[in-house]
Amino acid sequence: MSIVRRKILSLTLAFSIILSLPTLSAAQSLSQPEPAPAELDEEQQAGQDFGWGVGSVLASVFYSPLKLTYAGLGLITGGLAFVLSGGRPDVANNIIYPAIQGDYVITPSHLKGEEPVIFLGPPPLDGSKTEQLSLSQSPSGR
Repeated sequence: MSIVRRKILSLTLAFSIILSLPTLSAAQSLSQPEPAPAELDEEQQAGQDFGWGVGSVLASVFYSPLKLTYAGLGLITGGLAFVLSGGRPDVANNIIYPAIQGDYVITPSHLKGEEPVIFLGPPPLDGSKTEQLSLSQSPSGR
């Protein structure tokens, strides 16, 4: 096997393991009920927190480079779109904003399912929506 195939196989295996962790924990919770957080002693809670931290670091090792690459390519593509569209910032912003916004690291709350992982951010608001939003949020409510 070539080195490239080994790397692809290794990455595929790692992603499969990472993506199956929530499934495995759900199956485990069905078979044996987990004690409530109040029932866990300090040592068990520290162990769980450590496990979630290690899991988030391992997931971020694979996720963060992908997100950074995507954001960089979005910046380059947005810059090209700006030039090719004759200097229209709305065209560039519709490419750049979703690429650069979102999460760059996986946190324990992402792994626990308390927060969603956001890879693509929302597109920018256009001028009229931005103006309406700022007016509706102003204290005077004009």
